Amino acid sequence: MAYIIPSIEDFKLYFTRDFVYGVTVDTVNDADLTKARDIAICQINEALFKTQGYFDIGFYYLMAHFLVTDLTASTQGSSGKSSWMSNSHSVGSVSESYSIPSSITDNAYYSMIAMTSYGQKYLMLIYPLLVGQVFTSKGGTRA
Repeated sequence: MAYIIPSIEDFKLYFTRDFVYGVTVDTVNDADLTKARDIAICQINEALFKTQGYFDIGFYYLMAHFLVTDLTASTQGSSGKSSWMSNSHSVGSVSESYSIPSSITDNAYYSMIAMTSYGQKYLMLIYPLLVGQVFTSKGGTRA
């Protein structure tokens, strides 16, 4: 089924509190949103979603993930570095650590998506649909 891709205005309505929209360089502008939307269009798998509503939610979170990664990269300039997933951080005497499931860290795509909270939520939405379901049915073979 071919779903309708949500518009930039739809995205802004969904994430009214998450981003500061505007036209200056210190706000999220329509060019930023268009770039993130274009990448999300290339990455989303429509077959994972049962309805247009479910598709929209998945698309919003995937688009937000790419928006955040693009905005982060743009603040670093040409010397920018990306930190891959880490499971511990420390500053002075304060440290934090957590466990990332190997099913995520062992998959390059999943671990890239899990780098932002929006990507993590997108992954949470689609992951049950990716691991598959097993059903049994009565039957046999003919000899």
